[in-house]
Amino acid sequence: MEISLASSNHAKVARYATNALFFMSGLSFSSWASRIPDVKEKLGLGDAALGTVLFAMPIGSLSALPLAGVIINALGSRKVTFISAIIYLFSMPFLGISTQAWQLAIALFVFGFGGDLLNISMNVQAVNVEKTMQKSIMSSFHAIFSMGFMIGAALGGILASQGVSTLGHLSTVGVLDIVVALITFKYLIAQDFKSSESQPLFALPDKALMLLGVICFCGMLCEGAMADWSVLYYKQILGTATKYASSAFTAFSITMVIGRIIGDRTVAKLGLKKTLVLNCSLVTLGMLVALAFPNAWTVIAGFSITGLGLSTVVPLIYSEAGHSKTMSAGVALAAISTVGISGFMIGPVMIGYIAEFTSLKIALCSLIILGGLGTILSTRIKN
Repeated sequence: MEISLASSNHAKVARYATNALFFMSGLSFSSWASRIPDVKEKLGLGDAALGTVLFAMPIGSLSALPLAGVIINALGSRKVTFISAIIYLFSMPFLGISTQAWQLAIALFVFGFGGDLLNISMNVQAVNVEKTMQKSIMSSFHAIFSMGFMIGAALGGILASQGVSTLGHLSTVGVLDIVVALITFKYLIAQDFKSSESQPLFALPDKALMLLGVICFCGMLCEGAMADWSVLYYKQILGTATKYASSAFTAFSITMVIGRIIGDRTVAKLGLKKTLVLNCSLVTLGMLVALAFPNAWTVIAGFSITGLGLSTVVPLIYSEAGHSKTMSAGVALAAISTVGISGFMIGPVMIGYIAEFTSLKIALCSLIILGGLGTILSTRIKN
C-alpha cells in the first residue's frame, strides 16, 4: 500500500519505518568501527597505513554524492534505501574477510558508497515526514541513529572480547540490514516532496548553507575521528585491559543519543545559532578533558562531553538543507553533504599521519581546534 502524504496516520507509520532505517545505519557503521582494532592487528597495519586504508570509505561516500541527488530524483528515496541495503549486504562480509590492505580498501569504498546513498535517502524520508507532520523532528531521527550506533559499539566490544570473528559479526549485521529494508519498504513515503518544478540535478549550497556546511565539515571530521580512533586511543590509556577498549567510545555514543533526544526541544528554545555555538564549545571542552587528563575515567568523561557537543550539529544542518526553497531535499542534502563529508574523508587519514610522526594524543588535539573553529563560525549565523 502506498503512503499518502495527506495522512497523518501514514506519516506516523512512515516515521517508525524511517526510524528503523536510521537505527540500522548507526548499528552497521559502529559495528565496523568497533572491529577496527581487530582488523588493524589482523592485517599488521601501522597508524599511517590504517589511516590510508580508512580513507577509502569516505572516498566511496564522496563518490556517491554527485549521484545521490540524481538517483533519488529519478527513483525516489524509498527505492534508494532498499538499493543501499543490498550494497551493505554484499560489502560488510568483505570488511571481515579481507586479508590484504587493498582488499579492505575496496570493501570500504563500496561500504562508504552504499552508506552515503542510504544516508541521503533516509534523510530525505525524514524531511518528508517532517513536512507531512509540519514540525521539526530531525534530531529525533538522528537520536535513533545514535542508539543504533551506541548498541553497535557496545555489542562489537562484547563480541570481540568473546572471540566472535569479525566476518561472522559483520555478515550478520549485513543480513539484518536487508531484512529491515524489506520490512520497512512499503511503509516509507513513496513520493518525495518537491520544492519547485525545475530543479538542478546537482548544486553547491548557497552562501548561508555554505556557512552551515563548513560547520558541518568540522563536526563530521570530529565524528569520523572519534569513530575511527577513539577506541585505539582509549586502548593505549588502558594498556593491557583491552576488553574494555570500547568503553569510552560507548560513552561517547550514549551522550550522542541523549543530545539528540533533547535536540529538537533545545533548538526550539535556543534557536539554531545558540545551539550550534553551545555544541561546538562542548566539543572543545570534552577533547581538552580527554587529552589533558589521560586516565580511564577522565577520558570517558571527556568523550561523553564531546558526544553531547557533536550530537545535533549534523541533524540541524541536514534539516536546514532539506527544507531548501530552491532545491529538492535530495539535491540539497547531497550538496551540503559534499562539504560535510569532506571532513569525514580528511579526518581519519589526517589523524593517522599526524599520529605516525608524533602521537595519537597530539593528533587528536586537532579536534580541539575544530571545536573552536566551529564555535567561531556559529556566531556568524544570522538566525
